[in-house]
Amino acid sequence: MKSRAYTRALLSAVGTAALAAAVLAGSQSRSPAAAASSDDVARGAYLVGGAGQCSDCHGAKLTGGPNFVPAPPGNVPWAKAVPQIAGLPMFANDADAVTFLTTGNLPGGKQALGPMPQYRFNQADATAIVAYLRSIKP
Repeated sequence: MKSRAYTRALLSAVGTAALAAAVLAGSQSRSPAAAASSDDVARGAYLVGGAGQCSDCHGAKLTGGPNFVPAPPGNVPWAKAVPQIAGLPMFANDADAVTFLTTGNLPGGKQALGPMPQYRFNQADATAIVAYLRSIKP
């Protein structure tokens, strides 16, 4: 009986430690946008809206859908669908999203398929865009 109680206590402690580590890792991975001010979110809304015109492809609510932009002639890699960007579900953390917006590279090093432009935002603008997009609930 003692060994069963010991095993339960050990599993409980390990589970609690794992949960705490996951919460801390999650808060650190989202820190750039999580620490953004309301001014940053407003700047991100401007950049996504009027300046970037993201809704032209990603839809009015930025929830994605089919890609209606015809592919150029030839064998050009082209997206068949446009991803949802409201909430940024395609990025596990803010750092990956900021990297994408500043370099044009996805987390695995590849670039997004056309017609997605390969933006080269500065760090502050990319962080503002991520803060705004994370604030939107689809």
